[in-house]
Amino acid sequence: AITPPVALAVYAAAALAKSDLWSSGYAAIRVGAAGFIVPFMFIYEPSLLLIGDWQDSLTAFVSASIGTAILAASLMGYLLRPLVLWQRVVLFAAALLLIKPGLITDAIGLGLMLGILLLQRAEAKRDAAASPSI
Repeated sequence: AITPPVALAVYAAAALAKSDLWSSGYAAIRVGAAGFIVPFMFIYEPSLLLIGDWQDSLTAFVSASIGTAILAASLMGYLLRPLVLWQRVVLFAAALLLIKPGLITDAIGLGLMLGILLLQRAEAKRDAAASPSI
C-alpha cells in the first residue's frame, strides 16, 4: 500500500499528517526500498530458498539480512546517529556487497559496515564527552 503507482496508504498518511503528498511518497519509497530488493535476492542466491547445503543457506541468510538492514539505514540516513552523505554512500555500497552472494563481497561489505559503525561509535563517545553533565 506504500508503493507507486497507487500508494493508497501514502494518501491517507499525508492527509492525516497534513503533510505534502510527494514528500510523504518519497519517504514511503525509502522505507519500502529494502522490501523491493528481496525478490531479486532470491534470484541471485537460491540458497536463500534453502536450496543446497545448509552452510551456504545460513551464510547467505545472515549476509542478506545484514545487507538489507544496512540498506535501510543508508536510505533513511540513520545508523547509530545521523549519517552524513559520504557515510550513506559507503553504507549503500556495503549493503549491495552484502546482498550480492559471495564470500569476497561479503567480507568487503562487512569491513565497510564495521568501519562506519566504529566511526559512528567514536563520534558518539566524543560528543558525549564534550557535552556538559548535569
